[in-house]
Amino acid sequence: MATPPAPTTAEAKTPAPTAAAPAEASHKAGCPVVSGGYDLAPIEGLPYKNNALTDHNPDLRLSVIGLAPTNAPLTLVDYNGPADPDAPKLYGLFQPHRAPAFLRAYLRFDWVWNESQGEPYGTRGGLNLDWPVAALEVAAAPGETIYPPAREPVIYGGGAMALVLFAAESELTLGYSRHDDVGVGYVVHLLNLCVDPGLVALYRSQLSGGRRATGYLPVVRKAQPIGTATGAFIVAVRDRGAFLDPRSRKDWW
Repeated sequence: MATPPAPTTAEAKTPAPTAAAPAEASHKAGCPVVSGGYDLAPIEGLPYKNNALTDHNPDLRLSVIGLAPTNAPLTLVDYNGPADPDAPKLYGLFQPHRAPAFLRAYLRFDWVWNESQGEPYGTRGGLNLDWPVAALEVAAAPGETIYPPAREPVIYGGGAMALVLFAAESELTLGYSRHDDVGVGYVVHLLNLCVDPGLVALYRSQLSGGRRATGYLPVVRKAQPIGTATGAFIVAVRDRGAFLDPRSRKDWW
């Protein structure tokens, strides 16, 4: 899986952050049902961190790791280097497919892990400057149906495309493999959308005390609705654990 090379244009130069306050997911009650149901798939390999941690941690939740606004250009950017044709395409969030207006760009915080102290297993560090942008707030119409970012390879029978690594009323994390681990393959974080309550309930039914309990997690199919927008929402994308610039035209659009 190709990782985009370092920025080579002035447009992608890292700006100074404009604020240090993290963006947090808000609770959105009463989300509508948008899908007739979701399937389960067995986790491949060991569960996340061997079930030593609950799902309230910064690997699985963008709201825990935290974001801060930055003044990077709100446009698609071009990076040199190869692109993976099997990378998830963010235009698949919308039907019909489109690149939405970018409303705000964010940097992410580093995380100082302490797995022995209890959730969320550490504290936020400084802002990470590996890339000019780590997450984007994108425009959507209130009530608009949202879909998983598109990708051709399937990970399980029935056309399953992505594994649900975390689901809550306003936050969703999708992994594009059957590994319960953000360090394997592509991962997409979605924050501040209204997640289908059936998907949230199915995810929670696989847990006990916030830990994986059944060896299964929900999966979503290509173009299967996952929730609705209440307005703008936030998206971030990772490859093998690393957050990458979601504005990269060749990689995600």
